[in-house]
Amino acid sequence: MVESRSHAHGVDRLLARLSGVVLLVAACAADSQGRPASEVAGRGAAVAAENVQVALGVPSDADPADDAVVDEGDFVVSYNARRRAPNWVAWKLEASDLGHTRRKNAFHADDRLPPDVYRVTPHDFAHSGYDRGHLCPFADRNATPESAARTFSMTNVAPQLHELNAGPWQALEAYERHRAGNPDSMLYIVAGGVYDTDPKMIGHGIAVPRATFKIVVLLRRGQGARDVTAATPTLAVEMPNERGVGGRGWTEFVTSIDRVEEDTGYDFLTEVPVDVQAVIEARAPIEL
Repeated sequence: MVESRSHAHGVDRLLARLSGVVLLVAACAADSQGRPASEVAGRGAAVAAENVQVALGVPSDADPADDAVVDEGDFVVSYNARRRAPNWVAWKLEASDLGHTRRKNAFHADDRLPPDVYRVTPHDFAHSGYDRGHLCPFADRNATPESAARTFSMTNVAPQLHELNAGPWQALEAYERHRAGNPDSMLYIVAGGVYDTDPKMIGHGIAVPRATFKIVVLLRRGQGARDVTAATPTLAVEMPNERGVGGRGWTEFVTSIDRVEEDTGYDFLTEVPVDVQAVIEARAPIEL
């Protein structure tokens, strides 16, 4: 882990309420109601801590200015207005989230973003050569039509080549749901993109990630960050968003959480005890 990232956790965040959605954005001198940034940041951290989807910690990096953290209820998104794409999406997965709602590809712009932020539409992906790749997948939230519909928000989508989206990425999603089918199991998942400094763009300036990452922690129902130990099963992958990936199995892309942190600049599992993080983030084998 990069030492400076540990100091970024819980720092320089403020809370604003917009259309009923909680947004954590970069702190300034005061919020719209004149409250000092320190007060607002504290309230933001408290709200984030209470959200079960990010019970293992809100991922943070050294530049909070490009993180608009949106509580979507069924998952939490960090939206990057510069890239016009999510930094990461976090969610909890257990058997009760799985159902039989029929899929409807109702992709839609997220009208709960601030009015000065461009709202990506499904049409931005037209003729781009890239799928509208879910980060939190539809099938992880198909217990109810309402939950399933939320996954089609464009803030939960990143450009993926079809052979990645329908290949090893989809196979990993199926594996996670298989593990979540155990009524005593609970998975905490964070997924997002790995971006070059000057990424390829599609549509109205939507950045294409060079790879897609995922971090998974397997706990028992009712457990949380303080229950994570050096023996807790974990998994991390980085899958390249490039031609030829479709013919490979997802296990070929297993890596360490430390590697994902290095490649993204984010600190993950920030609520897990630091000594435990040092162990589980350095290892690479499949342990789920």
